[in-house]
Amino acid sequence: MDFIKKILVLFAFFCLVFLICSKETTERNNVNPVEYLLSFGWHIEEKFSERTQDANKPVDLDAMYTGIDLKPYKEVHITTYLLKEKQKTGKKLYADIYQVNEDIIGGYGSAEGWVPGTFSLKDKEELIKEGLIK
Repeated sequence: MDFIKKILVLFAFFCLVFLICSKETTERNNVNPVEYLLSFGWHIEEKFSERTQDANKPVDLDAMYTGIDLKPYKEVHITTYLLKEKQKTGKKLYADIYQVNEDIIGGYGSAEGWVPGTFSLKDKEELIKEGLIK
């Protein structure tokens, strides 16, 4: 009986964590890219490029690999920003922000000359610990 209670408590805990994380993601949708990146600890040096893409025919496979679901959308606007943060080698870091009707639906980072090349914007502290960035 105690075992079942423990499982129910753990299940309730994980449900609560999931709800909190889901709410955090939703709240970020309506912020601008500067605020969005700052929420992860990143700083924009300058806007690098902009493009619009048919969401049903993605040419950017990194979006799929980083968990951005484009299926619900017809078209997405992608802005790439050069970040102020640099790699320890001095090479550049970029962030791609995906928007639909001014709402941010996701984003990911990329490191010049680094394999695999892409990373989650949430992983800044981990990248510092691993020695990739300053």
